[in-house]
Amino acid sequence: MKYRTLKVVANRVEAELIRGYLEAEGIRVLLRPATSPYGGEAYFGDTGPFEVQVPEGNFARARGILAGLEERGEERV
Repeated sequence: MKYRTLKVVANRVEAELIRGYLEAEGIRVLLRPATSPYGGEAYFGDTGPFEVQVPEGNFARARGILAGLEERGEERV
């Protein structure tokens, strides 16, 4: 299954919030440190930026869900 980056967020906490919303809608989510080429979590820990990735087939739906959250101000994503 091919995954696509939906959004890059500031840290793991923000990424986990988005993952919770999307997985509640039945969309599988992978979180990947955006700093991987530079040492990833080993160097930056949970404080570095993270990529929120979803299956390519669910990308449009996930983008719509995320846009709805941002419009309602559910969280600062």
